[in-house]
Amino acid sequence: MLKSRRSKLAPSARSKLVIRKRTDEFYLSRAWKDFVAALIKERGRRCEGCGKTREDDGSFVRLIADHKIERQDGGADFDKANIQLLCCRAGGDGRPHADGDRGGCHPRKTARAKADRLSLLGGGGGVKKPPLISEKALFHS
Repeated sequence: MLKSRRSKLAPSARSKLVIRKRTDEFYLSRAWKDFVAALIKERGRRCEGCGKTREDDGSFVRLIADHKIERQDGGADFDKANIQLLCCRAGGDGRPHADGDRGGCHPRKTARAKADRLSLLGGGGGVKKPPLISEKALFHS
């Protein structure tokens, strides 16, 4: 008699589906990479969120050039005033953050922007956080 293999094929209760985010082709372009390199040279290799310059292992901080007003929300692609250099990992000489939270400034900012976007669409629920940018900055730039 054949035995069922369903239990061996079914996902375990602990398994988790991981969906990898696809990088927008814009961020892989030579123009963007050159723009970011010029910004780092101009401003210095320092997180503009927390001031971090080094990782725990002593290496230079890994920075992400982040759009203050995201491209999908109408932010300009190559406007230096719309770009901030943010660390992407926890630790280094920038920890802990002033609010006591740990983690890189870029993932924290991105999570806040996503939550704000969801709350504007009527989803998300949870605690209402202040907007990332002021209304004055949006309408008077």
